[in-house]
Amino acid sequence: MISKLIFVLTLILSGPSINEDVLEWQENVQLKWSDFKGQPKDLGDIVAITSSGISFRFSIKENNHTVTGFDTQVKAHFYPKRSWVHKKKASDHILAHEQLHFDITELYVRKFKKEIIHLDISKNIKRDLNNTYERINKDMSAMQKTYDTETNYSRNVIAQSAWKKKIDDALTIYSDYKNINK
Repeated sequence: MISKLIFVLTLILSGPSINEDVLEWQENVQLKWSDFKGQPKDLGDIVAITSSGISFRFSIKENNHTVTGFDTQVKAHFYPKRSWVHKKKASDHILAHEQLHFDITELYVRKFKKEIIHLDISKNIKRDLNNTYERINKDMSAMQKTYDTETNYSRNVIAQSAWKKKIDDALTIYSDYKNINK
């Protein structure tokens, strides 16, 4: 008799509510300023903030208390109510900068999916999935910070263009993992 033990974990960067409205990353859909619904904050020269993260769910299959498999669902989400813009200072250039933050999130979703595929099915799969998720989030956070630093928050137009190419190229490299859920 096969029993299925299901662990459903929704692990989302920054811990938003499960009922919170989200936009899922889509290849041919770009963010619009109308998607930024949060209350703007006075943070000096900062014009906009993008809140995005990785949602992650998994289920583990067991037979006679032995792990026999697992399924996952991993997505890049944008959180409109946590994202904001000072509308009077908004520009297409800054929106493109914010879009790239969301694209970086999608890149790390694909990297996560690639790693999930190579995990061994064992009694430690829950731990392995969670550890991989935590590491991916740390790596993503580091890249987001580096992106802001190197582009000077979009002010360095040459660096901004280089980052756009870098992320577009990386998304292409990881395109095999775009629609995969193990």
